[in-house]
Amino acid sequence: MRVLLLTGFRIGEARGLRWDWIDHQQGCVRFPDTKSGPQVRVIGRRALDLLTPPHGPGGSPFVFPADQGDGPFTAAPDTLRRLCAMAGLTDVTPHTLRHTFASVAGDLGFSELTIAALLGHAARGVTQGYVHIDAAQRLAADRVAEDIANRLEP
Repeated sequence: MRVLLLTGFRIGEARGLRWDWIDHQQGCVRFPDTKSGPQVRVIGRRALDLLTPPHGPGGSPFVFPADQGDGPFTAAPDTLRRLCAMAGLTDVTPHTLRHTFASVAGDLGFSELTIAALLGHAARGVTQGYVHIDAAQRLAADRVAEDIANRLEP
């Protein structure tokens, strides 16, 4: 759940996330396929810190492996429901966490264009295809993840 909050990933993107897609040097995840096609998505340092591969040989290619079998973990919605019940929260879905990420980014003053890039939304116009916003994305990803991580700490 913390990775969803700190990245704004869709539940399916997090569920299928593989270790070899994470580029710690560039601070991004290289998705071979998403709802909008292949993407490079910048993520904040606090999110990258959570996505450090385990040491040693073997293991699952998935960041969140299933408890049984070779696939990814699929019980995230149930896990979120249990966590929210313990916290007394209602009507929270994995997509709510994505909205929260976007709302925090907006509250921090980032543009819609930057937020859309962080969320992996498809380009809407011709101009957006020409705008190179890596520096803005990196700054935004770091600030949003840091803000959310600080709010989660006791």
